[in-house]
Amino acid sequence: MIYLDTSAFLKLYLRESGSQEVQDFVAAQDDPLPVWDILEGELTNALRLKAFWKEITEEQAEDQIVRYRQRKQQGFYHVPEIDRRALMDAFQILSRETPRLGCRTLDILHVACANLLKPEAFITFNDRQRSLADHVGLQVPAILKP
Repeated sequence: MIYLDTSAFLKLYLRESGSQEVQDFVAAQDDPLPVWDILEGELTNALRLKAFWKEITEEQAEDQIVRYRQRKQQGFYHVPEIDRRALMDAFQILSRETPRLGCRTLDILHVACANLLKPEAFITFNDRQRSLADHVGLQVPAILKP
């Protein structure tokens, strides 16, 4: 299993720098991608923000949200069981790195969630999140590192 944070997951729906690399990682594994409520919420809002910034139209954003939901129904994604107490405990520990790394709350939640799920790879295009993932021992593919 691989874990895509929102910066990587969005690249499955929009052609951006790094989209091909994400597609390659996803295609190289057989497991459905884990998605949870935070990732889903961030994805839908990120698509709508792209419309706000006029990078895509509102219709394109909504079309991609429908496409995501269809893929989820088709089994491309699964919603893992996440122990909320364990997630928040991990969050509290990881947030101690914020003075050093400057991570945002949602960045920490993604790393905490991934750390609970124990993926083979953690894929992100966020430098601070990458540093936090490295700190906890998650494998961040070298091709995605600057």
